[in-house]
This record gives sequence, C-alpha cells and structure tokens, in this order.
Amino acid sequence: MKTLQNLIAIALLGVVTLTSCQKDDLPGAQVEEREISAKQLQNSKNPYDEEGALHNAFLDHFIAKSDGKKEMNPEKMLEIYASFYAANDMEFGEEQVAGYHKLFEVYGEMNIERPISSLPPNLCRWFPIICEILTPSPTFPYALPTGLLNAENGNNSTERTLKFIQAVKDIEGKILADKELSDEKRKALLNQYAVARYSAGYWHNVSAIQKGRSGYYESFQDAEIAALCHTCDIVGADAAGAVVGALVGGVGAGPGAAIASSAAALEKAWNWFWN
Repeated sequence: MKTLQNLIAIALLGVVTLTSCQKDDLPGAQVEEREISAKQLQNSKNPYDEEGALHNAFLDHFIAKSDGKKEMNPEKMLEIYASFYAANDMEFGEEQVAGYHKLFEVYGEMNIERPISSLPPNLCRWFPIICEILTPSPTFPYALPTGLLNAENGNNSTERTLKFIQAVKDIEGKILADKELSDEKRKALLNQYAVARYSAGYWHNVSAIQKGRSGYYESFQDAEIAALCHTCDIVGADAAGAVVGALVGGVGAGPGAAIASSAAALEKAWNWFWN
C-alpha cells in the first residue's frame, strides 16, 4: 500500500512538473508585464539625463493640473508650466514665458500633436541641425530606433521597452565618443536620446501597468487601436520636441518635449491650439 502511495505521489509530481514546463515553454505564453523603474531609465553618462527625468515629472504634473475640458491653449499651458516650475524651485519669469511662446509657435507649424510631424522650411533655415537630426539621411548613424517598440517585434511591452532603452544608451555612448560632432549637434542628440529613454518607460508604465489609474490611459488606448504603433508615435513626438526644445527658446528639452508628448498622447481626444 505504501509503495502504491509513493508511485501515485511521484506520478502527480511528474504531471505538475510537466505542466509547468509546458506552460513556460509555449511560444505564445503570456509573460507578466513589469513596471520600469526610474533607475532603469537613467544613464549617468549622458550629461543631459536630468532633462528626461524632468520630462516625466512634467507629464505627471500636466495631467494632474489639466481642467478636464479636453482643450489646451498657450494660456493654459503657461499656467501649468508656471506651477510646475514653482513646484520644482525653478525660475519662471519673462524669459521663460517668451521662450515657451516661441516653442509653441514652432510646435504649431510642425503639427507636433499629429503622428507624423512636419518641418516648416523656416525652421530648417534657422536651425539646420534640427532638420538634419529629425530627417536623417540613410547614412546618418544616430537615428532613433523607435521601431524596437513595435509589437510586431514580439515579446511583451516590458522587454521591447527595455531593449529600446538599452539600444538608446548604447548609441549615447557613441555620440559622446564621436569627435566629429559639433557641440550643438551633440547637445541636441543627447537631449533627444535622454528624453526618448524616459518617454518610452513612462508610456510603457501608463499602458501596461498603471492603466486606468493614469489620466492618459483612456486616450492612449483609443489612439493605440487606430495606430500601427502609438508608442512609437509618442516617443517620436517626444524626440522631435526634445531636439526643438533643446535649441529653440532656451526652455530646455525636458519640459518642452513633455508638452509635445502630452499632445501626441491626447491628440485623438483633445483640441490643441498652439497660437
């Protein structure tokens, strides 16, 4: 009798083990999404890394301070910026107000809230570096690898996002080591990459972890249904905003790009008036 009980126990253990292995080994097995931490987003080697952190902080501040009317104009934006700067003990005076007005004008011309932004001819004349970075030639070595975020690449959002973040960090190392880059172009690229890293992590956490706890989630989901890769679109808008914010108006890439990111995330549900 004892021998029979032992055999049954062994058989049951084998079934449990086999089931467990089969579940883990299935090609389409669902892997649990994980939150991406601030530490995972950081790259201390990038001197503009703080712009990425400010970008994410402003996104939280923006959605918390919006009035729920699903309409945004320069006056409202400046009020939110003023409260954000005050909360972070940063100066927000006439110089910053003028800088943001200039930035809003450029964003308006670029249609920055749309999935595919455009570059106005005047911008390319005034800031040729912006156009060189945002419309790179096939041989340009520092194009942002947003395609890694596309669900068609497989894995879950966590793994795709972490892969993107690591790829960005690797390219940042190459940018820092490239002695042929001008200081201005290096600054623009490093700002772009810092914001892109933080942006990718932020929107992953919204869509895969926070979900309904985020004020962005409903609009994000609606746009995700219609877009091939809405996360790619938002991170791309952020990247464009970061380059422009780093060079136009003197307001900095982080908070400047964050308004572009918000616009891209909410473009289906909100009306945006830049001027």
